[in-house]
Amino acid sequence: MVDDRISALPDEIICHILSFLPTEDVFTTKLLSKRWRPLWLLLSNLDFDDRRCSRELYSQFINMVFISIYARSAHKPIKRFLLRCDGNSICEPKESDIVTWLTAAAERGMEHLDVHISSNQNFNCVFSFKNLVVLKLRAIHITTILPVDLPLLRTLHLNGVYFLEHWFLLEILNGCPILEDFEAKNIFVRNSANEYEAEFKRLTKLVKADISNLSVYNVPLEGFSNVEFLRLEEIYGCVPEFSNLTHLEFVSRRNVNWCLLYDVLEKCPKLQNLVLEMPQLVTSVSTLCWYPNIFPKCLLSQLKECTIANYRGHQYELKFVQHIMLNSKSLRRITICSPPSMNPREMLEMQKELSFFPMRSATCEVNFKFV
Repeated sequence: MVDDRISALPDEIICHILSFLPTEDVFTTKLLSKRWRPLWLLLSNLDFDDRRCSRELYSQFINMVFISIYARSAHKPIKRFLLRCDGNSICEPKESDIVTWLTAAAERGMEHLDVHISSNQNFNCVFSFKNLVVLKLRAIHITTILPVDLPLLRTLHLNGVYFLEHWFLLEILNGCPILEDFEAKNIFVRNSANEYEAEFKRLTKLVKADISNLSVYNVPLEGFSNVEFLRLEEIYGCVPEFSNLTHLEFVSRRNVNWCLLYDVLEKCPKLQNLVLEMPQLVTSVSTLCWYPNIFPKCLLSQLKECTIANYRGHQYELKFVQHIMLNSKSLRRITICSPPSMNPREMLEMQKELSFFPMRSATCEVNFKFV
């Protein structure tokens, strides 16, 4: 007879082991023996993904989610809830079911919610879950907005979220008074004409913001002025003072907006790390004709590391790198990242040209990467 050593372990250790498994697998452990029957209900993290379920068993998947939430004791909270429902015309949960799951999890103390739902269903209820500390939403639709009340939220990541109105996003951010980490990628807005009637509050606790893919033109930068890390593309409006910013990533999709870049750099007195992602395809003649007149102070005295991504050796790229090398007295490292599709002879000439170029910083090293 095989000795069952795992079943002899304390509940805490078994639950720790089970926490690394998908909830669908944990759910089946209740069939092993009486010893295992109650253990799956002790886990505080739930992870559901309907891609791990066949169409024939989809109804069982729905039932499993209900049981996993409602069968547990009220004294056993749900701390982390992950739900992915790709859905299709044949199999997808009802909107009412998903709202019921999310609401029930919130009532059981849910602090971390990660939802990826590929459908046109509306889930604005999540913005009233007051216990949330982390909220990650992907591919969901927000067609109406309720009062947003997220007093404990510190992390908000939005990816592929559809907003009926552009000001819905501002309303959400205004409801997150202690937000520290904000990421917005591939945001879609149907109507951007209507004005936001309320004041967009400054996010005073915000440390990190990635708004490089934020295609909402009426999001003022003033709200993000407290950040230490900023990834930025094309944002309209006045550029505020970024008094805490030490790391800036500036993304150029089609052409380099030197005016916006230098406006931002002039307002970053503590900047130490700069990443400039060059466009893959230049579409603006002005990009090729740029010559700087004033060198930002932060690049003169504070900059320690500079990375130029997608560098192809264009004249405007070369001039920018040379200005950095000639003027940045605190520079420790400059990294040139070029695409592997570049001609080998061109790459060698580029390396020679930059390697022998004079630098103001005696301790700066020049690195070349091909990615």
